[in-house]
Amino acid sequence: MAPRRVEEFILNDKVLIIAIFSLLGIGILSVLFIAVPWLVNYALPNWEESLLDSGIAIIAVGLFVYGFYMNVKMH
Repeated sequence: MAPRRVEEFILNDKVLIIAIFSLLGIGILSVLFIAVPWLVNYALPNWEESLLDSGIAIIAVGLFVYGFYMNVKMH
């Protein structure tokens, strides 16, 4: 097995910017869909259900974004 070259592991600027904005977008969505409703409903007894519903919404948005990315990548 031949050793890999160092150049194969270096990210170019475009990939790095996309990765950073993707992580920031996931963080912002997590705060909007999970943390904010949890804090608003903190005094209510059903905060666990709200957190579960928000988590399901985040997963759905994440799958949509991933599917859109794969579609753009294929075409």
